[in-house]
Amino acid sequence: MAISANRIDDYFTRYAATLTNLDAGAWAKLWGEPGVIVDDRASMVAESREAMVQGLSMSFPLYKKLGLASVRHEVCDSTAVSEKLALVHVRFDFVDADGDALSDITSYYLLRDNGFGLQATVCIETDAAEKLQTLAAERGVELPG
Repeated sequence: MAISANRIDDYFTRYAATLTNLDAGAWAKLWGEPGVIVDDRASMVAESREAMVQGLSMSFPLYKKLGLASVRHEVCDSTAVSEKLALVHVRFDFVDADGDALSDITSYYLLRDNGFGLQATVCIETDAAEKLQTLAAERGVELPG
């Protein structure tokens, strides 16, 4: 039986909460090892959860400078690839402390049911880099190298 829509939504509810709470450890547990993030410019592979925690934690100061207070999600579409794999199109909304929208990004995640829960194995970013650059420019925040 394919991964249900409820399980996928629950997964992304937890995923968004880890970003809202700046909890890199909980975020990393939502990923299989290795974890792969791909966009138009590069592919990044995190071989271990420790590497994932380190990588995400390095983003937290930037998130704070940009005013990120919470993250919401919307599952746009989901395709069962097999009984244990689903390709999910998801939109994340990034919100400031006043509840105003900062930005949104759209990504595709390949989720695997490992028998103990869902984990992302691959994330394909479609517009995150561009939207981050736009938000940083609007906020007068310099992006690292």
